[in-house]
Amino acid sequence: MGNVEDLQRLLPHRHLCKDCDKWYGQEDDEYGPCSYKNLRKEKKYVTYGYHECDEEEELRLRVERWRAQSASGR
Repeated sequence: MGNVEDLQRLLPHRHLCKDCDKWYGQEDDEYGPCSYKNLRKEKKYVTYGYHECDEEEELRLRVERWRAQSASGR
């Protein structure tokens, strides 16, 4: 499937860090690490909760889940 921008367009709402179960930020300050980036050993990678996701694999999975939900009528 396409690139990150194409995948974001396929979702009903742009996928943000704060919406992801791979991001564990603090509610108070809305900053936190992305476990995808940390797994790749990107040094102390911290994102702002409203940063748009740029992880292609995560977005691809989100699109697949959203399509499955839409097809099932939920």
